[in-house]
Amino acid sequence: MSALEQSKFSLKVTFQGLLEQQPNEKKAEDMLIKKLSKYSSSPFSDNSWVLNRGTNKSHSDRVRFHMFKKMGDKAVRLIKLFAIVLFERDSSYVYIRYLHRYIKFLSEENISLLQVNKKIFSYYSYWLDSQKKEDGEGYASVYKNKLLDSALTFHTYMNMHSSLVYIQGIESIENHYSKNNNSDKYKVIDENILEKLDTHFMTDESPLHIRVAYWIMRMYATRPTDTLNYPLDCVKKLSKDMGTIKHAIVKNSKSARGIDYKIEYLNLKEPMQKMLYKLIKKQQEVSQELQEDSDKKDFLFTYRHTQNKKIQYFSNQRLSKYFRKLQKELKIPEKARAIPRDLKKTGITMRLEAGWSTPQLKNFANHRTYESLDSYTAPSESFMIEEQRKILLENKDITSRYMFKGRIVNGMDDAFEKKLLENPKAHKISDLGYCPNTAGCGNHYECLDCDDLVPDKELEEYYLEQVDRYLKITEKQYELGDNTNAKDSHHRATLFAVLYNKLHSNGSIE
Repeated sequence: MSALEQSKFSLKVTFQGLLEQQPNEKKAEDMLIKKLSKYSSSPFSDNSWVLNRGTNKSHSDRVRFHMFKKMGDKAVRLIKLFAIVLFERDSSYVYIRYLHRYIKFLSEENISLLQVNKKIFSYYSYWLDSQKKEDGEGYASVYKNKLLDSALTFHTYMNMHSSLVYIQGIESIENHYSKNNNSDKYKVIDENILEKLDTHFMTDESPLHIRVAYWIMRMYATRPTDTLNYPLDCVKKLSKDMGTIKHAIVKNSKSARGIDYKIEYLNLKEPMQKMLYKLIKKQQEVSQELQEDSDKKDFLFTYRHTQNKKIQYFSNQRLSKYFRKLQKELKIPEKARAIPRDLKKTGITMRLEAGWSTPQLKNFANHRTYESLDSYTAPSESFMIEEQRKILLENKDITSRYMFKGRIVNGMDDAFEKKLLENPKAHKISDLGYCPNTAGCGNHYECLDCDDLVPDKELEEYYLEQVDRYLKITEKQYELGDNTNAKDSHHRATLFAVLYNKLHSNGSIE
């Protein structure tokens, strides 16, 4: 098989696809098992595989299968084959970890893998909805999404294996939990919660490696996966006041090792950068001492477990677990709690609100395209309203049809001007302004949209309030998918902005 064919094979591999290439199931299994050596030196028979450097990009450096023993040897073998398929597809093998709940469900309900059909996934959803955590609360939708997704992925990739019932159309089964997550996968962390987290990590109450990871993500809005793959030599001192930091970039890496790097300067006069530099130097010393006995070498986040004294490498799983535990201790409500990835969205959004340009944000966030920034930029409602108001109120070219200060000029009929100035009260329209043609106008229902409407100086703040009010309504309507009414609300915001602009172009009656 050529390198190109091998690449195509890896991207599209499923067990059904393997069966089409091999004469029988055993040959297809053997082909997969041979590929394990690319990712681990552990034999296929082991119930824990130590992964080679480069295979582990985001999680533990081991894949464990002990939790599947209850389902019997055939099930364990099948899940191991599934793990190799994930390796070959360059998919996250976190699916294996989330699969254990599905296996537990099957065991509790006395359902064998050969009995699984489309209906079982609905039952599994009901089962997930009924599960409670230690604190009595149910599973979060994000977690249930991952659990159901892992089960569906397992059956999709391993369909046609004799240990499973063939499920026609398995790939089209919808994960209804994902609807709740796609539009809001990551969130901007509330300022009060962020302050609590910052205060906590300023102290040495947390282990050193966790503090280092937090402040890298907090200051540079890095993905957890990128953060935990920082190299051992990630900071260097150039002079008394200057250093460098080397950022790891795992996603869409083009290097053979699976990690790209970006180097930028550290200003050691700046207190936060100086603090981070010192923390990283301490972690470097810890990691350096453990390198000889570490499975994963030349990385920053190697540490010794405080209880079992084993040398470990900090993983996404452990980071997320610590975040959950900490926020529970800080009495942060569950729905408001952050996950590590939220620090990226928060950091990018804060810089957007501070006026950073799109090219600056793209470079800062280590994104390859501008479009990929969309899921990470979520300006607050107040910021969006302020920005839209700014655009509306600065757009004065379309609003200054005429200006008047004591007199009306530029475009208004002389007769209308005379009538209006002689008796303004007769032309006043409540909460809008003045109509110069109250007697002759036949449309008294569209005054706000009338080009000749004259603003009232006393209503200046009211106009601004209405701009903000309709911009808020616009945002909500777009969120609900009500695009037609959203456009209408935005138009009304524009019209009130027009009146406000006329006032600031000296276009009013005082």
